Amino acid sequence: MRLLPLDVTGRDAALRGDLGGLDTAPGWPHDDTAPGLGFLDTGGCGFLIVDDDQRVAGECGTKTGPDASGMVEIGYGLAASSRGRGLGGRAVAALVEWLAEQPGVRAIEAEVHVGNVASWRLLERIGFRTVGSPGPGYDRYRLEILGQPEQRSPKIPLVRAKNGTFTRSKY
Repeated sequence: MRLLPLDVTGRDAALRGDLGGLDTAPGWPHDDTAPGLGFLDTGGCGFLIVDDDQRVAGECGTKTGPDASGMVEIGYGLAASSRGRGLGGRAVAALVEWLAEQPGVRAIEAEVHVGNVASWRLLERIGFRTVGSPGPGYDRYRLEILGQPEQRSPKIPLVRAKNGTFTRSKY
């Protein structure tokens, strides 16, 4: 698994189907792909999730840059055919690790529908804790990032490849 960083131009190309020679997992893009990657227009960051077979299987990123308190909210999605095999957990862990290296990021939050058991369990495995509910049917999860970026020790080693992508050596 690796995360492929996107800018607005790369996002637009990906949504047109131009993936630089990568194939797609069945079901990608899914209904939430374009709205999720749309956060690049509001200061968020975006990544394509590339599975071990070198297929684009999903996307993840932040909705904006860090707010005044250092909080960013993440979002993520996978093609249905790519769920249930740990890919989402590895991708979100890599995103969290990347965010922990970014100056100004002190906390990461995610909003999850209470019925999306796989998603909230994924967050809890990574270390997120429930901090409340933004409204009926949803829970908010939070992970605090302690220390300055240069002092933070990653739980899971993150490897940056020469091509700018990120991979995780284990999960």
